[in-house]
Amino acid sequence: MTSSPCIAVIGSIVIDILVATPRLPGSGENLHVSRIQVTPGGKAANAAVAFTRLGGRAHLLGNMGDDFFADYAAAALQREGVDIAGVGRDPAADTGAGVLLVEPNGRTAFLIAPGANQTLAADRLEAALRPLLPRLDGLLLNFEAPEAALLRAVGLAEAHGLPVFVDAGPFRPYCPRLWRHAAVLTPNEAEAQALVGYPLADDDAILAAAQTLLAQGPQAVVLKLGPRGAFWATADASGWVPPFPVQVVDTAGAGDAFTAGLVFTLLQGQPLPQAVRFANACGALAASRFGTMPAMPRADEVAALGVIGYW
Repeated sequence: MTSSPCIAVIGSIVIDILVATPRLPGSGENLHVSRIQVTPGGKAANAAVAFTRLGGRAHLLGNMGDDFFADYAAAALQREGVDIAGVGRDPAADTGAGVLLVEPNGRTAFLIAPGANQTLAADRLEAALRPLLPRLDGLLLNFEAPEAALLRAVGLAEAHGLPVFVDAGPFRPYCPRLWRHAAVLTPNEAEAQALVGYPLADDDAILAAAQTLLAQGPQAVVLKLGPRGAFWATADASGWVPPFPVQVVDTAGAGDAFTAGLVFTLLQGQPLPQAVRFANACGALAASRFGTMPAMPRADEVAALGVIGYW
C-alpha cells in the first residue's frame, strides 16, 4: 500500500454547537456557561479531516442542506483538503446540526437534528461512489446515514474487492449485513453493548462481546473503551492496548479520530495491534482539546507521542 492511502468516507456532516457547561441545566434554568463554539462536525466529516491530516486522501460522501450551515461546512472541509464532490445538497432539508454539552470532566451530552443526512438516497450515493472505486484503497462508513444507502455502498465496495471499515455508531438497529464482510468493526462501549445485548462490565464480558461480533462475519473487531484503552480481536488472537494518559477536555470526536487513525495505519500495512496503538494516540489527542473537527490530530502531533516510526 502507498504511504498516502485514499478512502471514501460515508456518513454525517453536521454543524456542531459546543457548549462548555459546569453541569447539565435543569428544566427552565438560565445557566451561564464558560464557552460556546460553532464548528463543522459529524462522524464522517471528522474522520475525513483526521484521515487527511494524518497524510491520507479522503473523499467525503453525504448530504447537506442548501443553507448557510452547508456553505460553512463545505468551505472548512475544502480548506482541510477533503474532496467534497460527492456531497449532495438537498434544498428541501436543513443541514444537520447538533448541540454538544461538555462538562468539566469531558463527558458530553448530545442533541442532534440529523436533517439532510437522513435524505441520502442509495441511487445518489452510488452515482457519487462508483467513479471513485478504481482509485480507492478502502471505504469507511458510520451509522449516521440511511441503512439502504450504506448497504448499496458496501455491496459496491465488496464487488470491487475494497476493504470496508465500519464505525458502528451511533447505534442503530441496522442489519449485520453491513459488517458481515468488514475488514474491521469498531464500536465504542455503548455501541458494543447495544449490539450484543449485555454490559461490558469486566474483561470476560469484553472478550465475549468481541467473539459475538466476530461470529457475525468481520475479520476483526476493535472495541473503543475510553479510559480502559482498546481491545482488539480476530479469529486467531486478541489483546489490550492501553490508553495514552492525557487530560481529557472533551470526548466528542475522539472516536472519529481513533477510527481514522486505525484505518490509515492498517492501509499502510501495519499489524492490527500497532494500528490500534496509533489509533489510541489519535483518540487521546482529540479528547485532550475542546471541539470536534478542529480537534482532529495531525501526523506530527501523533509523532510527538512517540508513535509514528516506532514500528
